[in-house]
This record gives sequence, structure tokens and C-alpha cells, in this order.
Amino acid sequence: MSTLPEGPQDAGTLPVSRPPAWVDPLDVVMAPRVGDFEIVAKLGEGSYGQVFLARQVSLGRHVALKVVRGAPTDDRGEGHLLAGLEHDHIVKVFSAFSDTGTGVHGLCLQYVPGADLGVVIQRVFEGGRGPESGRALLDALDAARRGDAGFDPAALRDREALAADTFAQAVCRIGGAPGRSARVRPRERRAALRHQAGQHPPDALRPAVAGRLQRGVRPHPPRPDAAGHALRRHARVHGPRVPRGDDGPTRRLRRRTVRPLFARRGAVRTGDRHAAAPGHPLHDRRDAPPRRDRHGADGPPAAARGPEDAGLARVPRELAAVLRRCLDPDPARRYQTAAELAAALAGAWSLLAAQRALPAPSGIGRWVVARPAPALFLAGLLPHIVASIAQIEYNAVEVRLDAAQHRVFALLVVAYNLIVYPVCGGTGVYLFRWVVRRLPRLGELSGDEVDHLRQRARRLAWQIAALGALGWLPGGVIFPLVIDLATGPVPWQMYSHFAVSFTLAGLIGVVFSYLGIQYVVFRVLLPRLGNPDTYKPAGMWGEVRPLTAAFGPVVLLASGVPLLGAVLLLTLDDGPMTFGFRLLVVKLIGLGVAGVSMAERVVRRLRQLAAVWQVELSEASA
Repeated sequence: MSTLPEGPQDAGTLPVSRPPAWVDPLDVVMAPRVGDFEIVAKLGEGSYGQVFLARQVSLGRHVALKVVRGAPTDDRGEGHLLAGLEHDHIVKVFSAFSDTGTGVHGLCLQYVPGADLGVVIQRVFEGGRGPESGRALLDALDAARRGDAGFDPAALRDREALAADTFAQAVCRIGGAPGRSARVRPRERRAALRHQAGQHPPDALRPAVAGRLQRGVRPHPPRPDAAGHALRRHARVHGPRVPRGDDGPTRRLRRRTVRPLFARRGAVRTGDRHAAAPGHPLHDRRDAPPRRDRHGADGPPAAARGPEDAGLARVPRELAAVLRRCLDPDPARRYQTAAELAAALAGAWSLLAAQRALPAPSGIGRWVVARPAPALFLAGLLPHIVASIAQIEYNAVEVRLDAAQHRVFALLVVAYNLIVYPVCGGTGVYLFRWVVRRLPRLGELSGDEVDHLRQRARRLAWQIAALGALGWLPGGVIFPLVIDLATGPVPWQMYSHFAVSFTLAGLIGVVFSYLGIQYVVFRVLLPRLGNPDTYKPAGMWGEVRPLTAAFGPVVLLASGVPLLGAVLLLTLDDGPMTFGFRLLVVKLIGLGVAGVSMAERVVRRLRQLAAVWQVELSEASA
């Protein structure tokens, strides 16, 4: 539903008799006519371009032409964004123009007649009189903050001094006063009310409260209600209220402190909140650096932060990143052109669209989305446990050792596992933790940090696969070699059986841990780790596509490795076909069938998750 008022579409664009008096002189380099528009005057200039008052000849109306600097681009820019906004307080975009004769391009906007802010200020200060009050106030505040002589805090309650001061001096007196106002107890409040009614003298009051009553100031007691704490804090910080019938500067000074004025003044001048030094009368704990508290190093949750952070916490992280950069106190870190902002908003929209286009998760998928850290840990660990069980079954049947060799083998198992599992497992936990612990703080990370985190997530599966291979494959050589050196020569069949068992177990663990980790990456990490400032559909698909290249070989290994182990058993074993041997062959064949089924399902879901980014590329190309 449109929010535009009822009326003609060219409302506010009626012809004017002459250009406004506040317009700049016409730029000599601007052509007098651009296409269907006759240039009348220059309205203003900004970092993105110049705005001219022009007359549209074909329709006989005045419009505003925004001439954009730089060469025209084909991507969605400011015009597409403004064209989608329909509001009473936003000028309408009529069209975009590009004149080949003059080489000028830009937007044709609704012209709304009115006065320039500079004209309004000049009318307020006519006759050459400048706005000295604000400048004097800032100078006086600087002097009070530096501690210069001339402002005695002890004269705070001297109403005659306040009445004789200028507004700036009165503000500085009140702002420089240390201490807190005296609380009024319930008994004293009742006595004060009786004193104000003329019934009793203030003999029962404390000196501080009695002094306030003698100066004609009403008591400001706390109220026994739900907001009592806030009211008591108001009484301590902002001080007593003045009588309603008072005149003079004290009537305008409702507070004892100018902390809000200092904070806003510093924010206006520097773009930063500037806290007073500890111990200064204007020092406030709210301006102090954040402390490590019960919330940990990450600080309080979004609901306990400022209103801006709490508001941004309710919008998607991609859009919040764009808004935070728009509101950055440092102008150099903000978007420098409207095209950059438009590209970032388009990138945020594309990332959110990709998240919505993901296939609906199954029960396991929902658990993975809710708990990515345990999912990564189990995806990296469970396949290696299954591989260890398969290796134990194989060694129990095929590796025949005497008593001495069995003792050496048992010591090797303990020593090898004590070295491999802490090194490889600890490294894997470190890699998982490095990525997962930054997920809750994505809103606080910069665009470059998000890009770096996404690159680490893309390499995660291959890094864990390399750690698995490093832990399994050397054992096929180390075990028979140490047994050979410790107990005497062993036949070559023992070397081959150890090589087959460790290779078989290692490939099973590596293949399925790779698939499990990639599922967590595609389902949880990649959709969350998009950077709207640098997002391009082609670039994202270029990052995802190499990850899909290994899916085919992985399925082949998942099915072929157990079957290859069964074939090698039948080929290399020259002993009798015992029941344990036959059972091992059947288990390997069954493991191969189950592995190919599971791997095929996981790879099919991975291809569906990866196809989302390919669709984004196709839509962007179209």
C-alpha cells in the first residue's frame, strides 16, 4: 500500500517565477540544456555530485537534476533504491537520464521549493550579529573542564551569584559542583511540608535539608514505588528542583550537572564519546571502559547494551553490519559513495536470500544449526572411532603374534596413542574452537575479519583430513618396524597386514570426517559468514565450487576402501578360511555398502546446499 498523499504525481513541481535567492551561481562548465531539461540554477553540491534546478520542457514543470560524478555503471545504484521508497517525506524519483551529447548522467528528482538552512540562520542573526551564545557556552565549558580560575563550585547555592551570571557561567557553576544532594527522609519530608504550609519551623530537619528549605527549594524525596531506585538516583545526580515561580537563569537550569551537555558536545565535535577523567566531578561510570564481568570477555548481551546495539541486535547480522558502518564515528571507515552503500545493501539482500533458499533441515540438520560446536567435534571424532573398531577386528584375525611380539605390540599401542591423539586431536579442537568461538560475536567483527573467518571455515575439512592422515598412515610402517627391531625378523606378510589395516582405518576415518565437517560448514558456517561489503555472486561461487570438486572421489573412497580391504584379505591370506576370517570379510563388505549409501546421501545434501550459491550467480548474471 502506498503512503503517498492523494494528488497529482507532479505535486511540488509547479513552475517557479524565478530561482531561489539562496542558490549558487551556475557552473560555467554545465551545459545550458541536457536532453529534455533546461538548466535554471545550481541548488547545491555534495560528495556524490551536483544538484541543479531544471525545467522539463516536454511537461512544463520544474525538477531537480542530480548529476552524478564518474562514469555511469550498470549495477543497482542510488536510483534503484530511491525508486523503491514511497513516503511523504522522501522526494520521488521520476527517472534516470544519460545524455550522450553532453556526457551527463544522473537522476531526475521531484523539486520541493523551500528555504536553505543557511538562509534561515542568516535571517535569525540579521545585521551581522553572529550566534555568539553557543560559542561562548562551548568556550566556558572548556575553561571549566580544564579547571581554570573564575568558576568557584562553592558558590553553587548562592542564588545571587547565579542570577548575576550569564547562562554559560551558570551552567559551568552547576556542572562543576562536586558532591551529591542531601536525601530527604520520610520524617523530614513531612516536616518540610508542614514548614512550607507555615505550621512548624524546620527545627527537626538536618542542616542540609533546612538550608534547602530556607532557599525556597522544594524537597525532592524518593517515591516508594517500582521506579523508586530511578527517582532516588535522579535526586542524587540531578539535584533539587527549583520553585515553579522563580525567574531568572535558575528556572532554566533544572539539573546540577552538565554531563549530558559534555557528552553531546564531544560527540558533535569528534564523533566519539569522551569520558571525563576518574575523580573529576563530571566523571561517570557509564563512560568508563567496559569491565570483565559475569558475562565474560564478550561483555553483556545485546539487551543489556545501549539502545543502538539492542536495536541492531534485532535485525539480521548482514544488515546490521551495513548500518554499523554507516554510523561509524570515523568518517574514513564509512561508505564514501552512494554506489558503495547500494552495493553493500544489495550484498546483504543476496546473503539473506541465500539463507532463505537453503533446503529445509532434517532433525539432524536442526541439531547441527543449533549446536555447531558439538557437531564439528562429533563429525571429526566419530568416524575415527569406527575406523579404530574396524582396525581392531582386522588385527585380531590377520595379525598373528607370539608372546614377545604381543608385549611389544601392546606397548606400541599405548605409546602411539598417547602421542598421536593429544597432538592431532588437540590441534583439531584448536581449529574448531578458533572458528566456533567467533560465531556469537559476528556482529562485532569487521568485514575483513568476517572474510578471514570464512576462509578458515572453508579450509577446516581439509585440515582435519590432513590431521587424520598424519595420525593413521605412519602407523602402518612404525608398528611392524618396531616389532621387527625388538623381537627379531618378521615375515613380509606382517608388514602388508599392518599397512592394509592402518590404511583401511585411516581412509575410513578421513573420508567420513571430511563429509561430516563439510556438512556443518555448508549448513551453518558459510551462510552466516557473508560480508555484504565485498559480496559478489561470482566470488562466492568461486569459493564454494572448489569444495564440491572432491565429492565424487570421496564417494568412491567411501565404498571402495572396505571392499578393497576384503579383496586384499582374500588375496594375501594363505591360511585356512576360519569362521573369524569369513566374518571379517562379510563385515568389510557390509561396511562398504553402508558407507557408499551414507556418503551418497551426505554428498547429495551437500550439492543441494552448494547449489544455492550457484543459483545466486545465475540470477545475478540474468
